[in-house]
Amino acid sequence: MSTVTPSSSATPTSQNNSASAFDAKLDIAKSSRILADYMKEKGKGAISGNELSSLANASSKEVPAEVSAAADYMTRHSDVFTAIETHDVAGADSYSGAWNFEWAAEGGLKGTATEALANMSEVFDSAIAKSAQITELSTIAKTELDSSKQRPQN
Repeated sequence: MSTVTPSSSATPTSQNNSASAFDAKLDIAKSSRILADYMKEKGKGAISGNELSSLANASSKEVPAEVSAAADYMTRHSDVFTAIETHDVAGADSYSGAWNFEWAAEGGLKGTATEALANMSEVFDSAIAKSAQITELSTIAKTELDSSKQRPQN
């Protein structure tokens, strides 16, 4: 089984803000459509897991933000990439053709366990991020409250 490994900063800093809202709405079909269209535009018949990681980390000057976000989605969901690349062959080799992304964009993984796991992972990741924000805000508020209760030193 092949694995696409995201780097430590999956979405480049230059694209974090512009791609974050867009990325929040990505799913298997949308990511696949974006990648299939990008591959056709660039004349690429296939793409490797390493190339996806490179696209995910590319600056906005190198690739459009939505392409980077779609590649990042695939690197974060390596099981999705593996399911796409192996839907028409027996073994995984970390290469997927544009036709595989077309298949996935047209709903090839709709209703599968792979889709369900990817969706659950997205929900959990979002919940963890929101929880971290709440913790940060409540810690700041508590610190301010505690400091206001301090007696002035004479």
